[in-house]
Amino acid sequence: MDAAAAYLADLETFVTDMALTFTTHGGRSAAVVWPRGEDTVVLALAAAHGRPGAAGRHPALDFAARLGTLVGRGTRAAYSTVPAGDGAEETTVAADTFLLQLRGAVEARLTPLGTDWPAGVGPLRHRLRAGEVLYLPAGFNRALSARSQALVLELTLSPREPDRVATNRSSLV
Repeated sequence: MDAAAAYLADLETFVTDMALTFTTHGGRSAAVVWPRGEDTVVLALAAAHGRPGAAGRHPALDFAARLGTLVGRGTRAAYSTVPAGDGAEETTVAADTFLLQLRGAVEARLTPLGTDWPAGVGPLRHRLRAGEVLYLPAGFNRALSARSQALVLELTLSPREPDRVATNRSSLV
C-alpha cells in the first residue's frame, strides 16, 4: 500500500472513531477519544498548518467534511495555537466541538454550565497529547493551557436543524 492509500485508510478509521464517540456522547457529556490511525493523520494535518491547499483543497477542510458527513452536520475546521503559560482564558462552547491535538500537549479544564446534565457529568481536567481528541458538547466552559506552544485543530459542528413538523392548525369543520 502506498503512502496516499495508507493515509486515506487511516483517515477513515480516525474519523469513524470520532463519529462513534459523537453518537455515544453527543450532547450528553465530554469525552476523550484515542482514534486509531493517528500516526499518519496527525502528521499530515500538522504539516498542512499554514500552507495553502492545492486548488482550493486543504487536508483540514477534507477532514472536517468527512466528519460532517458521518455525523450528519456541517463542520468547520480551524487551527488554533495555544501559547505557553498558565494564562488560560475560559470560553463557552457554543456548539458541539472536537479538539484534535496536533503538536505538543494542552491541559483542558472543562466545566458544564447549568443543571440539565445527566448525573455524573461534572468538571473535567485532562491533559490532551498529540493524536488525542476531546469531544465537548455545547454548554461547557473550557480553558486550555500549555507548558510549551501547542497546535490544535478545532472542529465545530453546526447545530442540528429541528425536525420539520406539519404545522397545519386548521380547525375541523
